[in-house]
Amino acid sequence: MNSKDKYDIDENKDKDEGRRKTLFNQQQREVLNKNAMVKEKEKKHEKKHDATILAESIARRQEDSFNHADTPAYMKLASTVSDSSEVKPPRASFRIAEELKEFSNIASLEQESLTNLTPAFSTFISYGAEDEESLAANRNGFSRYALRPRVLADVSKPEYSTTILNGKIRLAFPVCIGPFTGAKAAHPDGEIAVAQAAHDAGIIYTIPHYSGFPIDDIRTGISDSKYPFFFQFYPYKPTNQSGEGAGLQREYIRETLPHLSELKCSAVILTCDTVNNGNREKTYKNAEWIAEIGSFPNKPSLRNVSGLPSPGSQGHSSALTWIDIWWMKEECSKYGIALILKGIMTAEDTALAVKAGVDGILVSNHGGRQLDGTLGSIEVVEECVRAAKGKLEVYMDGGVRRGKDIVKALALGAKCVFIGRPALWGLSAGGKEGVERALAILEEEFVTVMQLCGCAKTSELCRGHVEDREGSPPQRPVGWVVAVSVFCAGAAIVACRSRR
Repeated sequence: MNSKDKYDIDENKDKDEGRRKTLFNQQQREVLNKNAMVKEKEKKHEKKHDATILAESIARRQEDSFNHADTPAYMKLASTVSDSSEVKPPRASFRIAEELKEFSNIASLEQESLTNLTPAFSTFISYGAEDEESLAANRNGFSRYALRPRVLADVSKPEYSTTILNGKIRLAFPVCIGPFTGAKAAHPDGEIAVAQAAHDAGIIYTIPHYSGFPIDDIRTGISDSKYPFFFQFYPYKPTNQSGEGAGLQREYIRETLPHLSELKCSAVILTCDTVNNGNREKTYKNAEWIAEIGSFPNKPSLRNVSGLPSPGSQGHSSALTWIDIWWMKEECSKYGIALILKGIMTAEDTALAVKAGVDGILVSNHGGRQLDGTLGSIEVVEECVRAAKGKLEVYMDGGVRRGKDIVKALALGAKCVFIGRPALWGLSAGGKEGVERALAILEEEFVTVMQLCGCAKTSELCRGHVEDREGSPPQRPVGWVVAVSVFCAGAAIVACRSRR
């Protein structure tokens, strides 16, 4: 073999080795790409709270200047956010107060709100879990109860205010605004506008755990320093600092409560029904919805009172138990803050809430967004009221769209109702004035229905004013009460005739 033949052989070997390396690299890339696709698919179907997805999306954008070095820990951002003031809404302006008067019911405000909302955010507001049975039940449940009007009663001077928390707080009418995420995506003024509207209407606003402004900004947006607002907690997962046996992040609660007390917070609402997130097929299981989040017209800055855990890093606890409720009630009592449990749907849990010493429960199925297939909130109010035995106050939310819905809830024993979507629709339609219009609609309807039921005061509404089409009859007066009423009416008629 001459030197030339040897060179040719070596060259062929090098070529073969090069082809083998190229083939190996291609196979390796295919494996890596396949693994990446599997991971991406798993990530796409990972169950996360919608607010967490919003926060993670927004966190990729520029950091807000609020998170500076000398900011106290309890006031730092829960996530980095973009400045929503740089993004214009889809149209030149929102409806002004005079224009909002043309909307005569909540349904018309809902339709108007769609002109200012992206399809993704509109879906975020309106959707329910899975087949949306619980969502539908919240509305349909009200139709289960028929009103039983009384007549010939003097209702010329209606008194429709009420008190909650054992008389500590007076509401102009029996409605509070519950916590909801994304107000700043509906309007640049977000929670500040909602809080101002609630204050001016004489009712309570619950500042959400995931809000678009720091809680101090929301609080100082109200001129009345004594305004008694509520605040929502989601139970974060416990850490090593939470203590043995803790089912939620206790150090976060300990740090936040003193500051809430300084800001005159009257009650905290602990959401108890998010130990796992419902199957929300229209949001976090929908790739198109997730992709569209980044195009929200006013990106919602999801912030927290405390900077301890960011929404995307911790998640909600699945280990929350009644032991944590006992502990939290003790912590709240140190600052004179009431504790309300949100997500109670049974008499059994109501009885346990009584034993834990909480101040109230909010009957709620999370707006139909968590467990699908439940009864509507209104359908379980009565059993919870009976189980409470007057030892705690019962409130409800879910599906309230009319004044008659409020009347039915109070007749079944609720102290007041909480609304979410109606306030958000009003906010999207016209900012603060839009929320005020939504509240004015509900107030007007409530007073009208109350009067037509023969009641001059909210305290006169009782079980006798509603009848369950599917179950137990109303608590009608016993025979002797009817007899006395007839006798008194007859005597009045005789007296009138004698004067002629």
